Amino acid sequence: MTNTKLRRPAALWLAVTTLFGLAGTFVGLMPVVLTWAAYREGAVGLGIALQTMIPYCALMICPLVAWWLLLRRQYGLAIIVASPPILMWIGSVALSQLS
Repeated sequence: MTNTKLRRPAALWLAVTTLFGLAGTFVGLMPVVLTWAAYREGAVGLGIALQTMIPYCALMICPLVAWWLLLRRQYGLAIIVASPPILMWIGSVALSQLS
């Protein structure tokens, strides 16, 4: 597909991932806040705190970066960058069905 043909699918995919991102912001923000509080209290070391917080923060930032790439007309890359939150949701649904 040419770059111009990817514009509409990319915008639709980003709209869906943004909705998931808005719903998941609360879910992703809670571990970050709780881990930061545990780090400040000294219950958790810096390494463990960063290992916990970085993936959640990255998942919350994915849709924002993807919208920025869409505005820069990098449609294919925007689709790829916006995909991890949806892929993690699909993976969690699949894992919950197995157990």
